Amino acid sequence: MNGGPHESHELAPEQQPMDAEFRDFLIRHKGEFLRIAISHLRDLFDADEAVLDAALKIHNKWPKIKAHNNPLALARRIVHATSIDFYRRRARLVSREIPHSGLLHAPTADDLLELRGYDRLDRARAILQDRAPKQAECVRLRYIEEMEFAEIAHQLSITPNAAKTNVHLGLKALQALMTPPEPRNGGDS
Repeated sequence: MNGGPHESHELAPEQQPMDAEFRDFLIRHKGEFLRIAISHLRDLFDADEAVLDAALKIHNKWPKIKAHNNPLALARRIVHATSIDFYRRRARLVSREIPHSGLLHAPTADDLLELRGYDRLDRARAILQDRAPKQAECVRLRYIEEMEFAEIAHQLSITPNAAKTNVHLGLKALQALMTPPEPRNGGDS
């Protein structure tokens, strides 16, 4: 019998309702996750897509994340890693696609000029990330995510004083990396 009153309408496994605890967690922290993605991607739409990709990864690992002693820190790491890999993953996908006229958007000169102001800062942040990752993360959390030192300390499992020190040292390093060297005189002094 089709459409009878006792017909079962079970959802397929991939369409099961979302765990309410996961949904509440995601809603509560979506703003934080979006700030993380924006700090890496600089584009709201790409950041939103990266957060959705990360949310899927978080959902797939939800039982482990929920059991972790700091679920938010673990979820933030997933968002951070997903955001960093976002353009690389997109480039890999695009390299496999067969272009159809007019579908692929190449950046215009105006797009590139708009990003020009971030170039020195992005290079300095990348160098600091390689040289002193804890300092780079503390600076990012303090100024991009606008966290207090106690929140940074909790997030990174360090003391608030260590968070302050890392922010201070990270800012000094970024300033040194962004300051152009002074020109030298050609002769002897």
